[in-house]
Amino acid sequence: MSQLLDYPQFSAIDMDMFQEVTQFCRSLDSGISEFSFSNIYLDSKKYQYTLSRLSPDSLILAGVSPARDFEGMNLGGRFFSIMGETPRLEVVEELFGQGYYWKNMSHQIYTQLASELEEKGYRIFEDRDNFDYLYRRTDLANLQGKSFHKKKNLVNAFTSNYASEVKPLDVYTLPAARVVLESWRKGRPEDEPGDYNQCLWALENFQTLGFSGVLVLADGVPVGFSLGEFIQGGTMFVVLYEKGINGYKGVYQFVNRAQALNLPPTVELINREQDLGNEGLRQAKMTYRPIDFTKKYLVVPAGR
Repeated sequence: MSQLLDYPQFSAIDMDMFQEVTQFCRSLDSGISEFSFSNIYLDSKKYQYTLSRLSPDSLILAGVSPARDFEGMNLGGRFFSIMGETPRLEVVEELFGQGYYWKNMSHQIYTQLASELEEKGYRIFEDRDNFDYLYRRTDLANLQGKSFHKKKNLVNAFTSNYASEVKPLDVYTLPAARVVLESWRKGRPEDEPGDYNQCLWALENFQTLGFSGVLVLADGVPVGFSLGEFIQGGTMFVVLYEKGINGYKGVYQFVNRAQALNLPPTVELINREQDLGNEGLRQAKMTYRPIDFTKKYLVVPAGR
């Protein structure tokens, strides 16, 4: 029996819908990192997510965004995303009429619906802050060439300074990853927990949500980990969380490479999600030489 209500009704996010929504998301080819049950579940409290079935091939994800300044607009408030096939224009206009704006429109839907929406006065924007960064798995695993020279030097510094060890993230190593997370949290301002709560929740639900990852040790001490999931039929791996203990030179570069090295060869691309408009994070992601981006678009009514 389906755990999802049909549109216009919406269902609160619940672990009981894991299998149904996961099976649906695995059929998607948009490559959008947010479109997985685990990402929805882990951010369900932050964004007050709900889901509705629009058709057998389309779901509506609705939420509430915190204040965000974009092109002179405050995009805080109600938003929706369409997961799957292009919806009927009447449904989209109905949602806009209820005070929603459209977030994370896929490139596929953009190519099919943009002209009709613009003719009706809606404004469409590339949401660069939320583009997913895409990398070749082999690039991050091998770090070959001048472009990766600094990264490889930092990896070498880590292996020179410490007896390094990489273990799969599993039921036996999850407690050690929790130690790393707590150390990472202590290094942040008390009022800026970052994604600590979501990452903790991910570790607590690691097996249930079908995650994969690696744990890194230095001289026997857990100092970093990476956690993510496979999408697009196993050809893409999304890095959801990557944490390291400051003071261990090269730990993040080593963790990044260790994750890439420990993925199966069927994985062609690694998706390292968005920079959210953070200039420091954008610069860091660009230094790993992305080969492409998963583009996402915003759609807002003309008068907003």
